[in-house]
Amino acid sequence: SFDTLMTLLKASDVTVYAIGALEQQPLFEQVTERAVLEQIAEETGGTAFFPGGVKDLDRIYEQVRGEIQAQYTIGYVSNNEKADGAWRKVEIKINCKDSKKLRVFARKGYYAPSRP
Repeated sequence: SFDTLMTLLKASDVTVYAIGALEQQPLFEQVTERAVLEQIAEETGGTAFFPGGVKDLDRIYEQVRGEIQAQYTIGYVSNNEKADGAWRKVEIKINCKDSKKLRVFARKGYYAPSRP
């Protein structure tokens, strides 16, 4: 199910870059499927792309490659010591004068460790 997929993606350390070839789908399905792919990508810190045709794929591949090459890792230690396996929301903000021009792509949180 979609809920199971989202739970597994949240628990993994994967970033999803989705490419939805939806132009041949009926409009209602395009809207629905686009929303699903966007949610999957956003939740994992990735991006969803919707090419108008095969001619757009090289540009999309280059953009994905550029995003992957520009990635870096930020780490922190939570002050919440509960080992309850709960979902912990994380919000990353940019604090600089040009921040309006910048966008962060990041996971929305993580599952805390749990005791066996």
